[in-house]
Amino acid sequence: MYPVEFSDLKHDVHKELFQYWNKIRGTRSMPRRKDFEPTEVPNVLKHILMVNVEQATGRYLIRLLGSETVQALGADPTGQYVDSIPVISRVVERCNWIVENKIPYYYQGNVEWSEKNFLEYRSITFPFSDDGETVDIIMAAMVYLFPEST
Repeated sequence: MYPVEFSDLKHDVHKELFQYWNKIRGTRSMPRRKDFEPTEVPNVLKHILMVNVEQATGRYLIRLLGSETVQALGADPTGQYVDSIPVISRVVERCNWIVENKIPYYYQGNVEWSEKNFLEYRSITFPFSDDGETVDIIMAAMVYLFPEST
């Protein structure tokens, strides 16, 4: 996991979402959730993960999970807390990082949280903030390297 610049990105999905996130944030440090219009990035939607940051509890609730991740995971944990799902609980560290740093980051690794642990994936993750200070939504776009696409 590391902070990311557009020039670091290799996948079109990541590039498209990075450009769109920058467009909707404008001169602010982070865009608001209401700035995000899914119809503006239709190619990205099956790759999206959206997580609510619950300020009172410090927990992360999976709000939306794209079909690409559901396929890789073999389940749909939408509506569950990240820390309640043992196979992905390490994602809490990454959520904490983005809440603290308030900047996009890039991550790559193997899908260790699935029976499909032979898969590799790449993720770019973005903070959203309604007040411009506090991260309240985390959005990621995940690209999986399925055997037929390698």
